[in-house]
Amino acid sequence: MIGVGPRSPEPIVELGTFSVQSGGAVGTALETVAAMGGRARYFGRLSDDEFGSIVLRGLKQFGVDVSQVLIEPGKVSPASFIAVDERTGRRLVRFTRGSVSALEPGELSRNLFDDARVLLVDGRNPATQVAAAERARALGVTVLLDARGLGPGMGELIDLSDIVIGNERFAAEFSHSSDMKRSLLELTQMGPKIAVLTLGEEGAIALENETLVRQPALPVEAYDTTGASDVFRGAFIYGTLQGWPLDKCLPFANAAAALNCTQLGGAGGIPSLSAVTRAAGLSV
Repeated sequence: MIGVGPRSPEPIVELGTFSVQSGGAVGTALETVAAMGGRARYFGRLSDDEFGSIVLRGLKQFGVDVSQVLIEPGKVSPASFIAVDERTGRRLVRFTRGSVSALEPGELSRNLFDDARVLLVDGRNPATQVAAAERARALGVTVLLDARGLGPGMGELIDLSDIVIGNERFAAEFSHSSDMKRSLLELTQMGPKIAVLTLGEEGAIALENETLVRQPALPVEAYDTTGASDVFRGAFIYGTLQGWPLDKCLPFANAAAALNCTQLGGAGGIPSLSAVTRAAGLSV
């Protein structure tokens, strides 16, 4: 739930714009892959409440496969409330992970990775995601870790990942340094072939082998930054599925995130494939 309105000390303020969208970090990334023409499947647990229905309906509208989603009746599905300052675009986010039970490793279905080429994990359920990553690696599926911060099991997930995409906060926690190149180097030394850090208004930086790629931010008039980092990850996954090299995936993902900031919400602002390639100056 996203609302845009004036910043005010008043206890009751009318919003100028309000939108209800499906998403979340992983959901928006998968919706981005699907919107650009890729195939995506979401696996997780939701409840049969209205929040869960909104999530499933939104994913389906983008063409994301939700056939393996587990439903736990009578619980509360994850939800977020986001207030956007209409003058500055700054956000105030309040969220709940809901009351649905955490996934267990034994609940990973045998056919979960049928036809899969990339597995996206976010570190929020480390035991189950480690089990999923181990199975994916054994099947030759690329493992991409969305790293927003250090937590239990994150080290093991980094070891199992082929690609890590983090942010400045994660880099600082991981390497105890503001040197982004050092953070990337330390990440790749743990096993991932590619390490990427998103830097907000500074763009993004990535390392593969000994090749460092820097990508400045695309200049846009930002309206709402909600979901931009998630769209970045989805666009990077799309590029990976196309077999693009890092120096093409990075500007593509960077442009997708920038264009997303010009609209309201993550799902509400996912740009088209043609718009992104045009903005990034790429051909597909």
